[in-house]
Amino acid sequence: MILLIFLIFAQVKPLYDRYQRDIELHLWEPINRFWAECYEACKAASKQRATLQAANRRLFQQKIYMPWKVRQVEEMQRLQAAAMQRKTNDNHIRKKWKTAKRFLYGPRGPWYTG
Repeated sequence: MILLIFLIFAQVKPLYDRYQRDIELHLWEPINRFWAECYEACKAASKQRATLQAANRRLFQQKIYMPWKVRQVEEMQRLQAAAMQRKTNDNHIRKKWKTAKRFLYGPRGPWYTG
């Protein structure tokens, strides 16, 4: 047991201290440079992705959304015109029926029940 403790303090501890000193003296700058380059690469990739997304969004709006919006407006106008035509036709038929009913059921009409 004592031999093991001696081995650790006599052999391993100086190696460990030298390793730590070498890391502190020579490795921090490359590590800092590596992480700075990683950060810059991440920012560049993020900007490129945002630019690509904006271009895709613009292309989507030009090719799909805007034609769909135009067609939707045209379809709504067509449906409103059809509804207006149906309403006008219904009012016309209602007016004709009111006139016919007045003629048929009036005091001088053939279906007068009076």
